[in-house]
Amino acid sequence: MRTCTLIGIGMGNPATLTQEARDALAAAPLVAGAERVLAAVQHLVRGKTLAAFDARTIAAAFAAADGTPCAVFSGDTGFYSGATGLRALLESEGWTVRTLCGITTAQYFAARIGEPWQEWHLASAHGTDCDLGIALSYAPRTFFLTGGSITVRAIAQFLLDRECDATLTVGSRLSYSAAEHIFSGSPAEILARDDYDERLACVLVTHAVPDLPRAALPDDFFVRSRAPLIPMTKQFVRAAALALLAVRDGETVWDIGAGTGAVSMDLARSAHCAVYAVEQLAAACALIRQNRTKAGAVNVAVCPGRAPQVLSGLPAPAAVFVGGSDGDMDAILRAVYQKNPAARVVAACVTLETLAQLQATARALGRDYEAAQLSVARTKAAGAYHLLAAQNPVWLVTLHS
Repeated sequence: MRTCTLIGIGMGNPATLTQEARDALAAAPLVAGAERVLAAVQHLVRGKTLAAFDARTIAAAFAAADGTPCAVFSGDTGFYSGATGLRALLESEGWTVRTLCGITTAQYFAARIGEPWQEWHLASAHGTDCDLGIALSYAPRTFFLTGGSITVRAIAQFLLDRECDATLTVGSRLSYSAAEHIFSGSPAEILARDDYDERLACVLVTHAVPDLPRAALPDDFFVRSRAPLIPMTKQFVRAAALALLAVRDGETVWDIGAGTGAVSMDLARSAHCAVYAVEQLAAACALIRQNRTKAGAVNVAVCPGRAPQVLSGLPAPAAVFVGGSDGDMDAILRAVYQKNPAARVVAACVTLETLAQLQATARALGRDYEAAQLSVARTKAAGAYHLLAAQNPVWLVTLHS
């Protein structure tokens, strides 16, 4: 059984390499890796080099090499590294793989700014499909590796668009001695700068996350408007809707007819998901933005416009709550299932007409449904006594595939 070595070289400065990694590079008959990574360790290599990053190409080269070949990777082999895929391939071909870790960008950056990093949420936006709202929903401090279309500026613009009060600490060309640059600022301040290298940068985002329970919030938590009156789904109905939708981490969720955004905020806090609050009234959209700030729900996108027309521009949902349809329930449901036939859908109906329309659409679409009526009465003090004050009954209808 042959042995090979996978090495994390850190950010690019060979001074951060461990002695064990240096010894392995010097003894290797072949060292493979991306050109930029090979260039950083070239002076330590005595054997041949192969500029490659495709796992199968490297595995084929290893098979033809003598001794113990090496592959080098930027950063650490265990942090969003190509080493993971190569290791699996090599082991499937019978290799014994030794892995030598490198200093991660997050680890180095934390040391440079003098902070612990055990409570950071770590996310890679380096050439990956990273949903910024979801990544930022995990913790008050989120560290991003950037690159590709998601740059430091893109993150700053996202935070500005979501009206998030945040501080960004940027590290550019880390470990590159004189070229290293670390600075902090608000999203607007970061967008105004061009004195750093965005191609080799990372960013730590710090923003306030209120200490709120992951449950339906009390009705009086939300900012309301009486003129005009913007409807809001009440707490017990929201709690039932959350249970029926059962949103999971990473999912995309639509809240159609979002009103004040109460359901959107509860959904956004129930899981690390991306919530799209669809609302046609400008006054309601303003309320949703205020409640998004109050709840710290940076993973809620406000989508002004009328459903179903605005839905075509949204990513396909895994789950949908229809809180208001304005008479367009049939067209809304058809638009939802056109995006994702397997979407989980829960609709709230406060009138018999809406319920009847939903039932007719479900039958036309060949979908089964289950309706539950919620009649909630809450106690209200009346002198030394307590009376029951009834809320309007609501039907929650769950559609099944």
